[in-house]
Amino acid sequence: MSLGAKQKSAEAGKVTFQYKKMLGYRRGADGQPEIVPEEAEVIKRIYHRYLDGCTLGQIKRELDEDKVPTAQGVDSWSPAIIHNILTNEKYIGDALLQKTYITDCISKKVKKNQGERAMYYVENNHPAIISREVFDQVRNEMTRRSSKRKSAAKEWQNRSWGNTPVNTP
Repeated sequence: MSLGAKQKSAEAGKVTFQYKKMLGYRRGADGQPEIVPEEAEVIKRIYHRYLDGCTLGQIKRELDEDKVPTAQGVDSWSPAIIHNILTNEKYIGDALLQKTYITDCISKKVKKNQGERAMYYVENNHPAIISREVFDQVRNEMTRRSSKRKSAAKEWQNRSWGNTPVNTP
């Protein structure tokens, strides 16, 4: 598919799936995504364990201990894979198109789209595994944990450099 064809496809809202890399879905008889029930349970488990307070590392250990395979059939999970699952809008039935783009058609170098190209958001494209409510709760929890880490790091930095604020009368 040429660069122009991919752009036109995205503009038309045509969603493509990389089924081999996407846990929870397979290509249905009609060519559209359909849910794989056993894999969908793994996705739900990851979301709910995160909301239960587990870290990405704890979820990874649980999945590894239970010998749950990843989308590509590997028995070893990584925090990055779990993070990608928790932030992937496809699990709520939506799709963000043109997250990445090819910068050079000869080398096929792929770059993350940070506003250089238009992105298209398609809602309710396929069956959802996770509710929007749960997805939003996870996103809010990620923000909360991130800001907590940042403030803890800043506090540590202030202490280690002797910059602890002192109240003066």
